[in-house]
Amino acid sequence: MIRKTAGLLLTLGMISGGQSRRSESAVSLCELSKDYGAYRDKMLAIRGVYYYGLRQACQQTCPAGPWPSFVDLVGAENGVWEALARTEQTVEREAKQGKRFEIWVTAHGQLKTRARLSPLGPCDKDGSGYSGYGHLGVFPAQLVVSSFSDIKVIENPKSPYDYGNMYHGAL
Repeated sequence: MIRKTAGLLLTLGMISGGQSRRSESAVSLCELSKDYGAYRDKMLAIRGVYYYGLRQACQQTCPAGPWPSFVDLVGAENGVWEALARTEQTVEREAKQGKRFEIWVTAHGQLKTRARLSPLGPCDKDGSGYSGYGHLGVFPAQLVVSSFSDIKVIENPKSPYDYGNMYHGAL
């Protein structure tokens, strides 16, 4: 009897733990990018398009260029990236046939940023301290990934993301 009860409690604990991760509400990159500094060092679930990091095309713009709505992704063990890598390979093959896609994903992890509160918001690149993450230090924030969930591929002929011409290093 004790063994059955312990097994049932263990199973319920595992199920509820998995559901809490799934039910955790994800913040969109557009929302996050309004104030990266407010989320500094917090554990988050961020929803966006996986394309050289995590990004989202937001309606807001800055006078000097695009709204900085992208996050560099690092960390996690290799196993965490496997499903996302398989999805990316499949999408890349299809994209080479001329189709456009978006890989939407929820990334879970801890946000790192140097961004500070600025009266001009995310458009104040110098005053907000946006620098230092990813290739050439252009990402305003970085997520130290612990897991990915809810991977969805959406065909979008107007997508700005060209998975058919992704760079995978030296041949």
